[in-house]
Amino acid sequence: MKSIGILWNSMNNFRELAFDDIREYAKIEEVLYIDFGKQFRPFIKSLYPFDGRHKGLDDYKADIMVDQYESNEICILFLDVKDSEKEYIERKRVFVYKNIEELKQLIRNKYKDKVDNYNFDNVFHMTDDEKEYLFTLKILSEYLKNYSIENQKVKKLLEV
Repeated sequence: MKSIGILWNSMNNFRELAFDDIREYAKIEEVLYIDFGKQFRPFIKSLYPFDGRHKGLDDYKADIMVDQYESNEICILFLDVKDSEKEYIERKRVFVYKNIEELKQLIRNKYKDKVDNYNFDNVFHMTDDEKEYLFTLKILSEYLKNYSIENQKVKKLLEV
């Protein structure tokens, strides 16, 4: 299953370690490092209204990440996640793929005590299913259209 992961700027010193953890659950197909500059806040805010479950989460996420670390550069990962069954996650009130949820929790729990100024899930974002994957891909394509992307595989992935 295709998924997009984002290691937020709080994780810039731990990317390589996180890559090793991610590889336990998924193949990392491509990696893109990007600093959206003044578009970082709007980019974050555009990701979180996806399902409308968490009103205000977009502002909260932007506040805890924009200009809070040495750099606003993020790491976008294009992943091929191993198949798994779905399970109901009570706190989300939705069914999600078990291995995607496990991977997200592994990264978040492992690095929350390592990053400076940890706040709720400011280390890793990952799409839960195909619908969110396509939503996120569309947003990435929109925000990256003004950037020169030399990696042809990434350019191809961003064609929505």
